[in-house]
Amino acid sequence: MSKNLLVIRADADVTIGSGHVMRCLTLAEAMRESGALVVFVCRSRPGNLNDLIINRGFMLHELAETEGANVSAAENGLCNEYTSWLGVPQKQDATETIAALAGKEVDWLIVDHYGLDRRWEEELRPHVRKIMVIDDLADRPHDCDILLDQNFFQKKGVRYEGLVPPSCTLLLGPTYALLRPEFVQARKKRTLKNGEIHRVFVFCGGSDPDNVSGRVLAAMSSPELHHLELDMVLGKGNPHLSEIEQQIAIRPHSRLHVQVDNMAELMAQADLALGAGGCTTWERLCLGLPSLVITVAANQESFTRDLHREGFLTWLGGADTVDTNTIKKELLRVIRQNVSSKQSLRSMALVPGDGTIEVSELLRQGVRLERWHIREADADDSALYWYWVNDPVVRRNAFKSEFIPWEEHNMWFRGKIDDPDALLLLVDSDIGPIGQVRFEKQDQHVTVDYSIARQFRGCGLGVPLLAKAIEVWRKTYDISLYGDVKITNEVSSRIFAELGFREVPPRQKDTKHFQLRFCLTKTLG
Repeated sequence: MSKNLLVIRADADVTIGSGHVMRCLTLAEAMRESGALVVFVCRSRPGNLNDLIINRGFMLHELAETEGANVSAAENGLCNEYTSWLGVPQKQDATETIAALAGKEVDWLIVDHYGLDRRWEEELRPHVRKIMVIDDLADRPHDCDILLDQNFFQKKGVRYEGLVPPSCTLLLGPTYALLRPEFVQARKKRTLKNGEIHRVFVFCGGSDPDNVSGRVLAAMSSPELHHLELDMVLGKGNPHLSEIEQQIAIRPHSRLHVQVDNMAELMAQADLALGAGGCTTWERLCLGLPSLVITVAANQESFTRDLHREGFLTWLGGADTVDTNTIKKELLRVIRQNVSSKQSLRSMALVPGDGTIEVSELLRQGVRLERWHIREADADDSALYWYWVNDPVVRRNAFKSEFIPWEEHNMWFRGKIDDPDALLLLVDSDIGPIGQVRFEKQDQHVTVDYSIARQFRGCGLGVPLLAKAIEVWRKTYDISLYGDVKITNEVSSRIFAELGFREVPPRQKDTKHFQLRFCLTKTLG
């Protein structure tokens, strides 16, 4: 059997930074370990990480370098400040990405790019089975099946309302932070310290175009701070590398690390971190490492501010306002006051560190059964059911395959909700809906019909979904069930057979008719 194919569309450069590609690499490595084949599609831009992707053993399809600054918001179809990050209009990027897929059967397309939105995803939709978006802006619509936003927000519940389809699975919060396995291992070994500051870890982002690292190093070069040990990490694409090398060579107790693989080890050895507010925020919190944070991009400010208010870190401000003197004063303050072990414990509770495992298992196996709950559908679920019923696979397997208009569906749905001869059950979870099962009395028969959300197809959830719904149904009704399946729908035929349905003579042409007998003690309607 061929491996599942997962394609990742992400970029890195001096402006974008390294965080998007690095977190995608973390997920890619987890998926590869589970047997998936992973391919990256990245544009060639100054400061990219394409060589790193190849060195990690992944296939890479490189899109040609372009003059990104000349792409207008109108051309890209976006209204945010990241419109130039893509380098070309979305339509062109979509065409180039489709060509890169070369007609392959893609199970998952992972999109991690601020320059892409629903328009691009809709272009790719016919060429892939499922789409997952990694985002943290919540400023544009997406056509995706799963959306991951690992950031911390005090009001995350309404963050993506109206921006994603009604059936989208939302993975929100640092529980799902994509951290490399070494952070989980370092977390297990790390012991809480006494609060004194002796060793400082500094990382201000993979590219750091504003040279925040230089400001931190200048502050720590003050005589009052010479006693502190310093581990400074830079990305290989840092444009100020030679300058930093000269500065750090004359400061005592200092070590410079470039594009390291032992970030978790360096953090675990430190008493305090000082750095940018990007993806390494979750790495520091996972290890319970107190930190002083300087945000280096506008998208970092909101969640960093919320983390500061909740006492998980200390936000010094943005890179455009924080100077060397501010950094020095804060370091001296923390040294005098020490740091609280309570903060470390709270941080570790906020970011347990197994988000990569959670996400990779979800992509491979769907939602674990213990997270399921089942309820009757209500009028508010009409849009969800409409989205599901017009899914191309559902229409293809339906006896009438035409698109169903909203008005027609909504009238039908509201009628079924109030129909005593129908029971509509929604299989839900703490991260969103999984599927639906409908029981309906028709001409002295009770038929069962079901569908599974696109993101959970192929995960083996059909049998437990139907079994759970039948169990609920039998608490009220106990008569035989029938299921009609298109003769071409082998998956549903197999699921009915596994549940104990037996095939009986069909009621219409090109149909398989299944029956599950119960004791005839109760009636429906």
